[in-house]
Amino acid sequence: MPKLPGIFVSVAAYCEPHLHLTIHQLFAKAKHPQRIHVGLVDQSEQLNPEWLKQFPARKNINYVGLSPVDSRGVSWARAIAFSLYNDQDYLLQIDSHTLFDQDWDELLIEQFKQLKNSHPKPLISTYPPGFRFDSQGRAVADEPLKSDEIFFIDRDPASVLTADRAVLQFRVVRKQAYPAEMTHLPGFHVGACFLFTTGDFTQQVPYDPYLYFRGEEQSLSLRAHAKGYQVFHPRHNLIPLYHLYKEVGKVYEGQHWHPEMDAKRHTAFGWLQQRSNARTHALFTPGADLGVYGIDSPVHFESFCKLSGIDYLGRTTVPVKSDS
Repeated sequence: MPKLPGIFVSVAAYCEPHLHLTIHQLFAKAKHPQRIHVGLVDQSEQLNPEWLKQFPARKNINYVGLSPVDSRGVSWARAIAFSLYNDQDYLLQIDSHTLFDQDWDELLIEQFKQLKNSHPKPLISTYPPGFRFDSQGRAVADEPLKSDEIFFIDRDPASVLTADRAVLQFRVVRKQAYPAEMTHLPGFHVGACFLFTTGDFTQQVPYDPYLYFRGEEQSLSLRAHAKGYQVFHPRHNLIPLYHLYKEVGKVYEGQHWHPEMDAKRHTAFGWLQQRSNARTHALFTPGADLGVYGIDSPVHFESFCKLSGIDYLGRTTVPVKSDS
């Protein structure tokens, strides 16, 4: 019997109350749970929790526990998670508050193989549909009936570039599949909470630990493009997982920048974000050298600008003021 392909699942958790649910679903809903291998970075005040010690698939979880006071943000934690990769065939990156459909592993591998017929390095990614907890505390999908619309990620039109800031915001734009049998639409931007491709992505596009939160996905998107990956956004009914979205404007204890936790740190999140913004600015400025966290050739930068339709080059040009 042929060996099943292994899937490395990268999970970075920060003071996450739903981590147990996510890890349980990850294995319980897999068609072949024995092929799932998790790289878990748990930034929590209660490390090595009892449920994890007793978890049936504990041997398949490579665990790193860190104090949230010492945390440097999501990109830093994801970089550590990538270091736990151990030559598995595929990579799935998710957030620590995620639900799954039954046989999610088989569904994603089948999609990947289909896409590989048209591109050598497909990368399946989007912002997945959401879930919530009902009045009885049960996790339920926001949209139980899935559509055939493609979850395409595009730039938020309200988010603009400036000469000294390259960080943008992005959103899902639902597009009708055309022709009707289309399953995935080529794109340019990855969603960090759902990313599926080959495992060697962890080596070819290593996470930049000096980024904080904003700019994380832009860095991955440009650098993946430079390494020959093509982003594909799937149809709603082909996305086998769900994300717990936070309410905009509301402060949560599970946010890295929560005032109470930030007050305990020697390095405030404001400085981390400022450094991250400067780093994203450098990445999207021709000629900057960020080593393995940059790109090898300006040709890739120019082709990414053309692919995305975002004029990163133009933002560095100061317009000439008219005397009239």
